Amino acid sequence: MSERASAGGLRIVLVGATGALGQEVRAALDASSLRIASLVIVASDESIGTEFEFRGDLIYVVSEMPALQGVDLVVLCTPAETSLELIRAALRAEVPCIDCSGALSASPDVPLVMRDRGGVAEWMAPVVTIPSGVAIGWARVLGALDAVAGVDRVVGTVLHSAAHGGRRGIEALSSETIALLGQGEVPEPEIFPVPVAFDCVPAVRSDASSGDGESPAGALGLEAALATQLSRLLGDGARVAVTSVQVPTFVGEGTSLLVETRAPLSVEDAMAALEKAEGVELWAAREGAPSTRDTSGRDDALVGRVRRDPSGGDGNGILLWVATDGLRLVADEVAALAERRLSVN
Repeated sequence: MSERASAGGLRIVLVGATGALGQEVRAALDASSLRIASLVIVASDESIGTEFEFRGDLIYVVSEMPALQGVDLVVLCTPAETSLELIRAALRAEVPCIDCSGALSASPDVPLVMRDRGGVAEWMAPVVTIPSGVAIGWARVLGALDAVAGVDRVVGTVLHSAAHGGRRGIEALSSETIALLGQGEVPEPEIFPVPVAFDCVPAVRSDASSGDGESPAGALGLEAALATQLSRLLGDGARVAVTSVQVPTFVGEGTSLLVETRAPLSVEDAMAALEKAEGVELWAAREGAPSTRDTSGRDDALVGRVRRDPSGGDGNGILLWVATDGLRLVADEVAALAERRLSVN
């Protein structure tokens, strides 16, 4: 911990602060117990002069990275191609860095951390990376089932909302929807490779960047990255297959999961394990199942429709539905990790 932190509070730099994820991280830091003396928010040139309230004070967006001397933590909510150079800058300045871009999530040399996974050595590494929101939700659910029956195989289909493309992804869906309802001309897609309003399409590859802190990856990137992150979080024993689909909703992700376990697992035992799991809310007592809209602003992975796999004869297959606000889950993990690293007694 720096002398500045121990004397009068922490100085944190948040890069990509005006994107959809950056705004959630800023809110999570605001609500945290950290003694933050200064929050520097960095974004693209188009956001210069934008002001935000943080703990009763107004702070203005800047477009240039500040000098990192005296900074206690850098948080990156930037596209993967942008984050690598910023990570190098933080390493040169010997400033801890939390990366949310996923650029290094497959690197065995960089800890992939969640609050309930990893030890002090991992949390205190110079650079750590946070899993995607989908991976966080899956890891909480699968971790609970793995503890009681051992997860052998997972097949999941993820329904990604426009929030996956960041703030500009949400704006793109909105403008396309308005154009179609008004029988106007649909804008040319810039964030997603094809128009997404009133349609469902495989999350195909796109090199377009949202320009505000999120860069939508292609299907191979999304699916391979999720499988890799889960392998690192759960261990190499579980086999994972993922399909990503872009759907015309504004927030949240929904996932249909088939989980095959090594030991027989009844629906009742699966629900009992999920009910006890940290960061999981079982929807069993409610009518229906949780929608992606139900997840907005919630820190838990919502789980419903837990049932036996009727196609499996050995009793080792469980079907379930998981709904998450991925941006909120990532921001929550960032704040928890920052508190763990930087709390001042």
